[in-house]
Amino acid sequence: MWQAKYETTTDVPAEKLFRAITDINNWSKWDDGLESTNLEGNAREGAGFTLKPKGGPNVKLTIDEIRPYRLVDTAHLFLAKMRTSHEYVQSGGQTTIHFQIEVWGLMGFFWRKVVGENQIKDAAAQTQALINYARKI
Repeated sequence: MWQAKYETTTDVPAEKLFRAITDINNWSKWDDGLESTNLEGNAREGAGFTLKPKGGPNVKLTIDEIRPYRLVDTAHLFLAKMRTSHEYVQSGGQTTIHFQIEVWGLMGFFWRKVVGENQIKDAAAQTQALINYARKI
């Protein structure tokens, strides 16, 4: 299994960041790499949703864990899985953002190269876009 982490801090409260990340149908408002996301109903453990990257096929995902202030989902890729974790830890006037990706499976090396490494490379910009979006809601 391959895994990578990104961490930063912000003055945006954990509650606002969590509200933004669990509003799955609006991810494309702050993530310019997405055409769309579709979750029917509420974000809850076990719920499935689809994500369509720009120029890519629909990807099926499942919410593995959702609790204040943590969201974990798994993408079901061809012969592999990719788990993404978002966690927001409030301490005083600062929130530490923890972002982690794990990729495993027979084609795990391929998906690590095609998706995982790019997500970590873009994690700072993507996290800043989430922060900016969360400030407004």
